Amino acid sequence: MNDLKFESQKSGNENIIVKISGDIDAYHSPKMKEEMEGFIKGDFKNLIMDFQEVPYIDSAGLGTLVSILREVRNYQKELKIVGLRKNIKRIFEMTRLDNIFNIYDTIEEAEK
Repeated sequence: MNDLKFESQKSGNENIIVKISGDIDAYHSPKMKEEMEGFIKGDFKNLIMDFQEVPYIDSAGLGTLVSILREVRNYQKELKIVGLRKNIKRIFEMTRLDNIFNIYDTIEEAEK
């Protein structure tokens, strides 16, 4: 089990990039929801979640992401996911969540 860590940085006036490292599972999902709350309510138009250092996600983690997406949309903001590893990208495709989330390969693409 990898502890979940968050590191954020501003990118321009409209973007906040949140680098996530660790497993997003049932154990860590409440922490992720809590951490993201501040960014969702912040002054940024776009929330970019960088998943390059996320090796594992389970159904609870996916559910938490859907919940975060719903909240982001309630605040008229946009959620972008970047850097999914192949195994996690496959999970998004199998669950068809790739049709719901804005997924990009790089941060540069997401910032456009």
